[in-house]
Amino acid sequence: MKPMDLDQDVLSRRETIVAALRKIVPGEGVVATEISRRAYESDALTAYRALPMVVVLPDSVEQVQAVLAYCHKYNVKVVARGAGTSLSAVRCRLRTAFLFR
Repeated sequence: MKPMDLDQDVLSRRETIVAALRKIVPGEGVVATEISRRAYESDALTAYRALPMVVVLPDSVEQVQAVLAYCHKYNVKVVARGAGTSLSAVRCRLRTAFLFR
């Protein structure tokens, strides 16, 4: 299984998206460096890997709502992540999406 096609429009806005998400989820709640995002490129089923564009770790319901509203407004795909055990059989194929838990 290969990842879905990359959304070049979203990728071209990556820095703007990351900056906006950092305003919503301050501190260490936005994981944007490539090396840090590697931890989120797969779950326990490591046969399928897709490096997310950004990872967001919100602390509150309000932050989740604000992040989802931003992503909806700017057409950024979202993949929710649980514990990363693969027990729910969810695999990320959207390489331009971001993950949050």
